[in-house]
Amino acid sequence: MLKQIPRVYWAAAIIAAVIAFYIYSGFQRHRGGERTGQSVRLFGGNDFDIPFSRFAGAETFRSATSKELIAEIEKVIDQEGLPADVFRGLSSIPEEERQRLLQSTNIAVTLHVSFRDYYEIDSDDPKKLPKDDLEKLWAASPLGTWDIDKETLDRVRPTLTKFELRQQALRNELKQTRTTHFYYIFESSESLGSFSYGGTRVNTGASKYLADYALLEEYAIAQALLDGNIKEAIDSLAYIFRITYLASKLQDVGTRTDAAHVRLRAFNVMQRVVLDPNFERQHMIFLRTMLAEQYQNWTSEYAAWFGDRARTLMLYQHITMDGFENALEPEELRTLERRNMLDAAIRGFRMYHEDDKIFYLRSMQKILDISREPLIKRQDVLNQINRERRSKEYTYDENGVSLEPFVANLRLQNVDRFMRLFVQDRSAVNRALVAVLHSLGQTNTNSYRDPFTGEPYEVRRVEDLPMVEVKAADLPQPFRVPVFAGE
Repeated sequence: MLKQIPRVYWAAAIIAAVIAFYIYSGFQRHRGGERTGQSVRLFGGNDFDIPFSRFAGAETFRSATSKELIAEIEKVIDQEGLPADVFRGLSSIPEEERQRLLQSTNIAVTLHVSFRDYYEIDSDDPKKLPKDDLEKLWAASPLGTWDIDKETLDRVRPTLTKFELRQQALRNELKQTRTTHFYYIFESSESLGSFSYGGTRVNTGASKYLADYALLEEYAIAQALLDGNIKEAIDSLAYIFRITYLASKLQDVGTRTDAAHVRLRAFNVMQRVVLDPNFERQHMIFLRTMLAEQYQNWTSEYAAWFGDRARTLMLYQHITMDGFENALEPEELRTLERRNMLDAAIRGFRMYHEDDKIFYLRSMQKILDISREPLIKRQDVLNQINRERRSKEYTYDENGVSLEPFVANLRLQNVDRFMRLFVQDRSAVNRALVAVLHSLGQTNTNSYRDPFTGEPYEVRRVEDLPMVEVKAADLPQPFRVPVFAGE
């Protein structure tokens, strides 16, 4: 019995120490609350007045210990690039902005509701997929040079009628230019293209349906051309450009990628429209206005990479809390499995996750710094990042633990490919605008530069035709327009 007394004293001492610690911590939190109204976070040995809510979605970054990682996180904080800064629900944004969003229309919701059913199995007949209707339309749509003849249009007309109400609903919202926006969908359930932020699912999957909506407008354009109604054809083009412009404003690389693919395809359709025999000068003037609006209000891809960094911070958080298998996309897991490195990644991340984060954040800052330069000026930096990334593959410490920054590698491996796509997208807009301006007699267009090279576009007259064409680097075909100058 006497031997148990020291244990009792030790237990009492420990309990007293714990109570004292919580009293002291509460006092310190109270002092911090008096200064800022929220708890003070002792971050990296510095007394920052950083509310806990600022780290929502990336909470584990608050406990960083490496000086190098702390320095990189401080840069993100200074740039307001934390997930809580970038992905904000209605409850966490300023009142004025919240009221504006509540009074406006998130067309991403309408797009999601209009097409999601066509990607789900029909419960009444598991063998019948609602997406059959969309597949019929896609199968009849031309590849390469765009054109749809009357026979094809007649064949798909019964299918097109099923989409008329959905198409009109989206058109009605696109007409509300001051109140319609394309934004995240905040929900409580998991769905395609979703990720977690502060306990809420943030759905970005609506952008996957941009191509389906644009396809409906392509068939409307085909019908308008058969009817000789160029105005209606251009109106449909305007709807496509409007919705892709709205989607491009979202700070999300996946959404920006989907918008870019749709817009690039739209230029193939536009090429067919401007070369139609019924196309006139008044129609070219309308296109000039539409393309000039796209050019003047272009959203820098910097915003997409800025948002991608915030999303990756959330991915690091997700991996820490739930593991690789639950956090990574299926294709990312397959990439590791093909390399037979999934187990090594799990073990390596547990030991060297801070080094992984440091490499990613430093690389991403370089990408942000160059994202406004012509692509030709970015290549050296991109090559340097890729060389450094590859040099870390299959490297191990003395205990055989992998030193490879697996998460950073997965997030950085396609940056140069996406950058090229974004630059193609912008170059196509600039190229078409230059062609239209020359068609209408404005030949001083040297201020419009090819984002691939930083140089003016090459413009020339087409031999033996009243037509000009504009070439652009990395775009396969020149854009041709009839000449209306002097009319």
